[in-house]
Amino acid sequence: MNIVDLKTFAKFAVLEALYWAFIAAFAGYASTYLLACGLSSTALSIMLACYMGFSFAGAFFWGGMCDRMKTNRKVFIFEFAATLLIALAIFFTASQNVWLAAFMYPLFGFLFAPLGSNLDSWMLRSFQRDAAIYGRARSLGSVGYAVMMLLMGQLINHFGFTVMPVVFGIAAAAVLALSLVTKELPYETRAAAKKESPKALLSVRPYMFLVVILFTTGLAVSPINNLKTVIISSVGGDVSILGLDSFIGVMVQAVFIFISGNLRRISADLRLLLMCVCVLITMILTFTATGPEMIIIGTVFNNISYGLMLPTMREITEKSVTGALRNTAHSLSDAMYGSFAGIIALLYSGVLMDRLGARSVAVLGAVIMLIPVGLSALRMLRSQKNQEA
Repeated sequence: MNIVDLKTFAKFAVLEALYWAFIAAFAGYASTYLLACGLSSTALSIMLACYMGFSFAGAFFWGGMCDRMKTNRKVFIFEFAATLLIALAIFFTASQNVWLAAFMYPLFGFLFAPLGSNLDSWMLRSFQRDAAIYGRARSLGSVGYAVMMLLMGQLINHFGFTVMPVVFGIAAAAVLALSLVTKELPYETRAAAKKESPKALLSVRPYMFLVVILFTTGLAVSPINNLKTVIISSVGGDVSILGLDSFIGVMVQAVFIFISGNLRRISADLRLLLMCVCVLITMILTFTATGPEMIIIGTVFNNISYGLMLPTMREITEKSVTGALRNTAHSLSDAMYGSFAGIIALLYSGVLMDRLGARSVAVLGAVIMLIPVGLSALRMLRSQKNQEA
């Protein structure tokens, strides 16, 4: 890297850390806060399903907006500012009327969920699509999230939820300030390129296989990720354990994202298989847990999976999808893992938890994970046979 590249790298690394610190300070504890305000597990699950639905719609809307306006930076700044305002509205409304806050939460998903893929696309263009440099900068986002989750767990445990708007407000102000002074490279242009419909993605086989793997994995892991506070409570943990769980898990994730450039020596097919196996292990550990420590170990495997998945999904998308649809493709892959799968999973997971226990969702998750594990294994074996032929 030359001096200009180092400055660009430093700006994006800090921007990632601050952005994910904001997410940890609000979204990381929003479910816990709403439960404390009187929301039931079933109502929370339904609320999160609606949130996922709005997130899925937001992925198409904001990803397409970036492609139409030919900018990630301007869309990110506007979208993030709106996200901050709705986060503040949800927090201050919840203590007075938790149902109104729950009703507003899906709007937060419409604004917030596409922000991560938007920021990643902006960063990838600034790094000339260099996956190794991207991985190092993105790993700082995981560190920011992990540290903030640990810090917030301790602060909330000692001072209560009133610290939340102070902390996420400060983080958000820093994100907006830094994004305003971080430059954006010109958007890729193709003089003779015709406008492509998102339907064209259906014909990109490597990308569509990735989408299937992400969807089925997200279907299994979504209840674990989104209702973790309920699961930790079921084995005797509290809000400080929730913070410790996230800190340990996401720090492991950061290591794998940081070394993603080196991990490219491993085939993408093998990385997808390892990712799926790690989630399956998470399901088994969660169901058999007798205390918070086993939940935390399961979280570690889950974050190893995500640390392998994030750079791999970006790599496959960048290689297989044309420039005109890349933002839409990145947003769609994120939405299939986090939003669309979550809509389906969360519609039943809250009821399942209330009737059969918090960890019952892990049993169903383990069964679902047999699908992506099997598909990934078959694809890897087929690729190996083709190379040998």
